[in-house]
Amino acid sequence: MEKALYRLSRGTCYFPDCPRRIMEVVEGEPMVAVDIAHVYGANPGSARYDESMTDAERRAFENLILLCVPHHKLVDGRRRVEFPPAMLQGWKKSNEPAEGIEALASAGLTDEILETVMEQIVTKVGPKREVEVDLDAGLVMTATDVAAAGTMKGMATILDINPHMKELPKILVANIRNTGTLAASVEGVDLWVVLGELKNSSGFTLMGRNDFGASNPLLPYRLEDGNAVRWLTKMETIVGIVEAAREQGLTVLGIRASVRLGSGEKIESDLLEWLDLT
Repeated sequence: MEKALYRLSRGTCYFPDCPRRIMEVVEGEPMVAVDIAHVYGANPGSARYDESMTDAERRAFENLILLCVPHHKLVDGRRRVEFPPAMLQGWKKSNEPAEGIEALASAGLTDEILETVMEQIVTKVGPKREVEVDLDAGLVMTATDVAAAGTMKGMATILDINPHMKELPKILVANIRNTGTLAASVEGVDLWVVLGELKNSSGFTLMGRNDFGASNPLLPYRLEDGNAVRWLTKMETIVGIVEAAREQGLTVLGIRASVRLGSGEKIESDLLEWLDLT
């Protein structure tokens, strides 16, 4: 039960792709930073209210989700009809661990005690350092504006629809987020081209290259808990490596980003599949 609760408390707002953390440490104290919302409304007139349910069922753990304040207002406010119970149940399933959920439900956990229990678990386990990184393809729109397209295929689609954007500088964007409760020191950001023939080998590596000295953070960079920073690399830099690999008869699978932390840890992104862009 505690394992499941702790994993739950270490997550984010259940709304898809929302980065707001469920727990934040304020002046050394763990605080719940989101609202407790209901799949089926708690009171008559509330969103998704089901009069056939009992009050105990409405307060039960299986009817609860966690949303940041803006998304709670969206889901239970004027756009409530866009968020049926089945959708919210899907969010709950995606954000909670499979193990321990039955134990939580059978323990009679309700919205009245959920915040207290979560804070107790975080206090008991202690603060953790957790950093995540993902790698996107993007475009430099202006000196201060970068548009992330996500995958290389997404970039290709954008360029097909907007051919006038083909002349814009193409970049790779490493998005680094501190999702833990301790500050982290970012010592370096590396990229490497992953080659099919080498399987898990790093292939061709770019260590610490800084193509955007004016906008990339000065390293080492102290990344506070709950904050994020991005590291930009020119796409043309990678194109040269891809061409060199192909000249040697190697197959290019994609690109990964790796963040080196002051703690000695290395955090890797998922593979960004490579696609030639014209």
